[in-house]
Amino acid sequence: MDMSKYVKMYVSESRDRLQRMDGLLLTLEQGGAERGAIDTLFREAHSIKGMSASMGYEELAKVSHRMEDFLEQYRGGKGTLERGGVDLLFEGVDMLRRAVEEIAAGSAPSLKSDEYLAKMAALILKAAPAAPAPAGAVAAEPAGRVSVPGRQQFAVDLRIAADAPLPSARAYITLRRVRDLGELIRSAPTVEQVQAGQFSGVLSMLVATAKSAAEVQAFLGSLPDVASVAVRPAGSEAPLDPRQAVPPPVRESSPAEPRPADPPVRPQPTLVQPAPSVPPPRPAAAPSASGAAAVSRRAVTMMRVDTRLLDDLMDQVGELMTANGSLVEVSQAIESPRLHESAGRVEGLVKALQQHAMKLRMMPLEMIADRFPRAVRDLARKHGKEVNFEVLGKETELDRAILEELPDPLLHILRNAIDHGIEPSEERVRKGKPPAGTIRLEASKERESVVIRVTDDGRGIDPAVLRRVALERGVVARDQIEAMPDADVMMLITLPGFSTAKEVTDVSGRGVGMDVVRGAVESLRGSLLIDSVVDRGTTFTLKLPLTLVVVAVLLVAIDEELYALPVSAVEQILEIRADEIQHAQGQDVIARDGALLPLVTLRHLLGAPAAPPTASRLVVVCEMRGRFIGLAVDRFVGYREAVVKPLDRALKGVRGFAGVTILGDGSTVLILDLNTL
Repeated sequence: MDMSKYVKMYVSESRDRLQRMDGLLLTLEQGGAERGAIDTLFREAHSIKGMSASMGYEELAKVSHRMEDFLEQYRGGKGTLERGGVDLLFEGVDMLRRAVEEIAAGSAPSLKSDEYLAKMAALILKAAPAAPAPAGAVAAEPAGRVSVPGRQQFAVDLRIAADAPLPSARAYITLRRVRDLGELIRSAPTVEQVQAGQFSGVLSMLVATAKSAAEVQAFLGSLPDVASVAVRPAGSEAPLDPRQAVPPPVRESSPAEPRPADPPVRPQPTLVQPAPSVPPPRPAAAPSASGAAAVSRRAVTMMRVDTRLLDDLMDQVGELMTANGSLVEVSQAIESPRLHESAGRVEGLVKALQQHAMKLRMMPLEMIADRFPRAVRDLARKHGKEVNFEVLGKETELDRAILEELPDPLLHILRNAIDHGIEPSEERVRKGKPPAGTIRLEASKERESVVIRVTDDGRGIDPAVLRRVALERGVVARDQIEAMPDADVMMLITLPGFSTAKEVTDVSGRGVGMDVVRGAVESLRGSLLIDSVVDRGTTFTLKLPLTLVVVAVLLVAIDEELYALPVSAVEQILEIRADEIQHAQGQDVIARDGALLPLVTLRHLLGAPAAPPTASRLVVVCEMRGRFIGLAVDRFVGYREAVVKPLDRALKGVRGFAGVTILGDGSTVLILDLNTL
């Protein structure tokens, strides 16, 4: 059977399950909800094992199988999972994740499981508690039968499969599972001998249980890696060696055919083969019409769709919006009420279609945020620091295209917070802080933007240190650095090669991390702000558009040329008199709400000739690099919903432009990016 068509589904499912396992292991490491987390971990490992085996990825199945075995001994509150066990489970998750990513890339997984299986087996045998000691009567009569009220006693001979990867570990787990039947009175070899590796392939046990012989056979036969089981009442003849036993032939019979009565002779041992791991499906009763309808409705509520289809859909919707704009433009020039009504109805339908297509592209921050707790945990342990990591606003939604670009810049910020920001526990205690530092990632929606803040309560950034380093490295001149406000000084750390680290580590110090962050954020038409207070902490703020495909814009004009300003950057529109313009610190400023805002002309930014003086100026109060400014324009044209098209290859590297849009009359308009203008 060709399984290649299921690879994408396998990769997607495995990624999701491994991500959940990371979160559960972090919960266990922090000592919370242990029993429920272990049970869920067990189910996730079991699912990955089954999927991997069905796809033919045997090494992945072995690793997840051994993780499942290890977790089995802690299910239902049986003991406490120690830190060493959590670390080994983390290692297994990492191994599986690397193999899954190789599969996603079209390569065969290079995973070799032998070393990991050996470490896991050693931990199983070392850490697991011995079987509970039998009652005092058992010790007094080791070879005889022990009377246990309400229970039968059975002698069981069980053989572990010869090809089992770790026979001793499997034998130990099997002995533990026997206790689910009742009481394990004794075994040969003993639990201690099995833990020491003294196991030759066969277990002989005396079991006291309220279950029947058939139930004991079915239970033990269903356990993994069990080759055969022989069960007989205790005290009967010598045990049948399962190595010499041959499973009886299976005879098919009608369900109504009566079973022959047992002959009145001494019961003989019955040999059963282990049940398959996935039982064959049983025919279900025919559902009622209403039941079938309910099942059908549930079956189609969710489905997996290739993201390329969603991108193609959005492209077509964008073209439809452009064509609709042309239709509206033409209809306005024709005196026809029916045409205007039809064009308006089409416009409403196109707008609704665009909104639904956009919803299909929106994804919650949770899709990437769940990977960060594991990264923070590993980095903190590597640096010997204690860190509490919090994520708020995981339900906040962004365009998938933006979300896919965020993990790297956010991870750079987290690395810097751990390496430079959070102090060692001893230093924090001396400063009167808790031993464990706190890093918080918080997302929220503000108007037409999403704001992501990463805050730590560490050392903070000292502007005086940044000024000194900038002068030493010749980044800026002395007169410039002295006149520069602290907010601008903070942004120096985003310059290529700029770093205050005294030594280079594999985490930071090369002066490339924050440069990457700023470049990534600006490529998404967003802005980066840094706010810090010495010994209180630092906040990195990423302000991003909700989507990169359709954006609300304000059309403005310089002479006859139209330009589009994203509405998310527009705060207010003003008309000011010429005498309201003041001059301070070498530039024009205007007063707004008791504060002075720099006044910049769009003509000057675009390199256009200066306009003659006028009695009044039209000004857009907008946000540029985290600060409000007044942007003077010639005239306002109006608001539009713009479909963003990428710049032509020849203009790809030009800063200050986020893309182009096409108006209803077919003219193209450049969309401004104020953060890079």
